[in-house]
Amino acid sequence: RRPPRSTPKPSSAASDVYKRQSLGGGSEGLLRDDLVTEPSESEGSLPLTKPSALQIHNRYLVVETDDGMEIIDQHALHERILYERIRKKVENEPLESQKLLVPEPVDLTASEAARILEQRELLQRLGLEVQPFGGETVLVASYPAMLAKIRPSEVLRELVGCLEVAGSDPEPTTLLEDLLHSIACKAAVKFGDPLVSDEIDALLADRHLIRDGHHCPHGRPTTLIFTRQQLARQFKRI
Repeated sequence: RRPPRSTPKPSSAASDVYKRQSLGGGSEGLLRDDLVTEPSESEGSLPLTKPSALQIHNRYLVVETDDGMEIIDQHALHERILYERIRKKVENEPLESQKLLVPEPVDLTASEAARILEQRELLQRLGLEVQPFGGETVLVASYPAMLAKIRPSEVLRELVGCLEVAGSDPEPTTLLEDLLHSIACKAAVKFGDPLVSDEIDALLADRHLIRDGHHCPHGRPTTLIFTRQQLARQFKRI
């Protein structure tokens, strides 16, 4: 009797893509362990299951539906999922932050440094703690845990850009929305990231748990829908 075939392990690069997007682990992690298919002990091989979607060009997910098919922009959809989760979380408590053993100095212009320090309380709600260091330099003491793969200085500079766009007297609610958009975009899977099957399954499952899965926070569509009738017409079947 042949021994059961083990489930292939995804490459570390691919498996890190979705695991890193977490708002503190536990039930909020985006990788669904219960979606991983176990090998069949009795048959000695993996069960024949229909894949939930096909990833093409490491950019899009193609999903068959009863009425036709959908083509999903993986980055836009994940960005929308993260945006809604982060927004809901910061309404009640600050985002989980990661403390730096040694605060990272970031050189800015005088106006940028002043603006960042003026918004310290708001930034802390987003998991980013900044401290004055003197002159045009500020220290990043902690930053959002979900952005652990990105350098703290890059995170800060991205938020500086949001503050610059907001102007000298930003409306707090609008500014918070802009900052949430920026963090969700940075944390989402990228246009070009390879995804393994359990990551694709989790992404598709999560789109049914959000209020607006049709557009990313910037207004771009997440999904294009093609009906069977449209496809048939294109192929001159009708």
